[in-house]
Amino acid sequence: MDALAPKSILAMRLERDGTAQVTFDDGRGFTWQLGRVGFGPTSAIAETTCLLSESKLALRTVQGDEIIVELPSRTDLAPVGERSTVYLDQNHWSTLTNAIYEPTRVANKHERDAANELIELVEARRVVLPMSSAHMAETCKQVDARQRYRRALTIARLSAGWQMRDPLHIRQLELEHALCGRYSEVPFPLSAAITLEPHALTAGRDTVRMQSSVDLPAEMRWISTVVTCFGGLFDTMLDAKHVEMIPTPGWTAEFQRFATFLKDNPTDAKLKRRRTHAKFVTDLGAELAKAAHSAGITPEQMYEWALNYSEQDVCEMPTLGLYREVIHEKLSDSQLIWRDNDLVDMMYLTAAAGYCDHVVAERTHASHIQNSHRRLQRVNNIHRNLRSLISNL
Repeated sequence: MDALAPKSILAMRLERDGTAQVTFDDGRGFTWQLGRVGFGPTSAIAETTCLLSESKLALRTVQGDEIIVELPSRTDLAPVGERSTVYLDQNHWSTLTNAIYEPTRVANKHERDAANELIELVEARRVVLPMSSAHMAETCKQVDARQRYRRALTIARLSAGWQMRDPLHIRQLELEHALCGRYSEVPFPLSAAITLEPHALTAGRDTVRMQSSVDLPAEMRWISTVVTCFGGLFDTMLDAKHVEMIPTPGWTAEFQRFATFLKDNPTDAKLKRRRTHAKFVTDLGAELAKAAHSAGITPEQMYEWALNYSEQDVCEMPTLGLYREVIHEKLSDSQLIWRDNDLVDMMYLTAAAGYCDHVVAERTHASHIQNSHRRLQRVNNIHRNLRSLISNL
């Protein structure tokens, strides 16, 4: 096993037929057969090559396309450097995809030019475009297999492995941070929201993760985890199967009912805000209970926090502060119709707006978040189109 020390390995390759190859820094190479296929029969990946000397992972698809992934180290999971972080709503990923493969589908020339300029900035390593689990879900529901593959390939190539941490995990971390700040002498650090950390994309979900062999050295286990994670993410999106998104049961109807209650029971602005805040805290539900348990908070302290400190502390939270303001604004609009995709848009866009340098969103939610920034006295980082983004980078 010492002969396979990571410091002596330049590259590791796994091919579809189960052929594995290691290249050492002294020029030696070692090839063997795993005795099984390297990838599943429906996998879109034909070959993976881990270039350890360059901190990169190269994936080749069965259609011959190459994806290059930045690899993190165990000591630096988010090496953003001086690059700007930009989160794109799914429709803007579609614009980038069309700009690459079918430019005439981007009717607005200024938007097409902005898309091409953004792609150049990403490829020049001046901008990070993180993907999220929402992008993954939206891509997987694409019915047209050809369009889905192109969009998945665009996201995979331009994200280069950068992810926005699961908003559920971000929200829990923010709650734990606030609760520990109030009731614990031990500070609770926040993990990077934009990261190359394996499994950050689904960190708030109960997912099954493949474990690396305990017989491998620690560094080799780490490499195996990273390769498995990114290969699995991109393979899922590139696969030709259509997977429909399932809305959260009852969430839309519940908020529509509460909006109707506010409309039918008008109050002054102060009481309305207290009501919408109470609804926000109630909606946190299991998230708040989980955070309180992880932070070691007693039920009495939790009650005190919700009653006396929650609004003040939430305003300081990058994601939940915005989410709470968007909730208030939408509930205050008596004409607004709540829709099934509102929850996804609100959770992901407020998380992105809380931690990214720039966010490009569709018009309605961009407006809600811009107004929320204003009430919280935060700098606006929301754009409604790629032209606006490019002019502000």
